[in-house]
Amino acid sequence: MRWKTARVALLGLLLAAGCAAAAETEKAYAQADVTFNQEMITHHQQTIQLAEAAAGRAGSSYVRDLAGKLIPEERADIAMMESWLRSWNETVPVKPVAAMGADLPEGDAFDGAWLRALSEHLHHGVMMAETVRKSGRHGPTLELAGKIIQVQNAELKEIGERLA
Repeated sequence: MRWKTARVALLGLLLAAGCAAAAETEKAYAQADVTFNQEMITHHQQTIQLAEAAAGRAGSSYVRDLAGKLIPEERADIAMMESWLRSWNETVPVKPVAAMGADLPEGDAFDGAWLRALSEHLHHGVMMAETVRKSGRHGPTLELAGKIIQVQNAELKEIGERLA
């Protein structure tokens, strides 16, 4: 009888621990985190496309350097966000078909047009990050959003000075 009671008690403890772990998992992130990561992956993929458009077309070293810096940074963020989404069994977006930057002018006009397009794009990314910071729960996503806000606002300031 004691063995049966001990087994039932142990089973109850295991079930309670499992439910507590499940509850912790549910509390670890919100739909806002999922949506942000899915949308930011697409946004970063577009940033990479825009940066790749500058590869052979940029006239200034500033544009070439900025484009070259953006690609590895965005890829690293994408890998991290994809891993979070997979761990949550959520959909990971595929690369967008339409290439950003393909419609930019050639020659001397390229750099200014590219910087304006990038500025608008980065501004949108900052807005997305500010939104998830208000309603997200996943600590690493909120940290990434904070980094995006800080880095992209600095880039926006620098781009604004270049365009002035």
